[in-house]
Amino acid sequence: MNARLKFSDSLNLIKSFKTSGTITPSSRVLIKALLAPIDFESARCIIELGPGTGCVTRSILERMHPDCTLICFEVNSDFIDQLEALQDSRLRVVNACASSIRSVLDDYNVDEVDHIVSSLPLALIDDEVVKNILRSASSNLREGGRFLQYQYSLSNYAELKPIFKNVKLDFTFRNMPPAFVYECTK
Repeated sequence: MNARLKFSDSLNLIKSFKTSGTITPSSRVLIKALLAPIDFESARCIIELGPGTGCVTRSILERMHPDCTLICFEVNSDFIDQLEALQDSRLRVVNACASSIRSVLDDYNVDEVDHIVSSLPLALIDDEVVKNILRSASSNLREGGRFLQYQYSLSNYAELKPIFKNVKLDFTFRNMPPAFVYECTK
């Protein structure tokens, strides 16, 4: 990614801070840590919540199996245009809240998903909406599926424990700002 694209992405993120929760795109180190638990060879349906400008989305698409589908949930119309510009036949971009996973999966005739990757700024979202999103994520994952989330604080860590069977926590300094990475298994 060149410097001009990063600067432009940062401007979009700053303008949309309330929905993106950040002012800089995720670093390659953070993306690598976030996506490390995914077996891309066997995954056939992945959901991304809050893809923003698409830096994680592009990495998922680069690694995904040709028969896998990536469904991105984004509420910001500026970001939706950027995601649709990726023009990948495996990508589905929906303008919907992350708590509506089940209805979107029904539209695509998908029973359950292998993994859910989230860049949602949970600390900036109303507590009840966060609980709905986490319950929806868990209930739509296959057994053994993973919910992968990064955050800049531990403020939502306690909410993950009662919903997921196993919650692992990692941390990377090599992002601006440094980030916690949660790997939650159903």
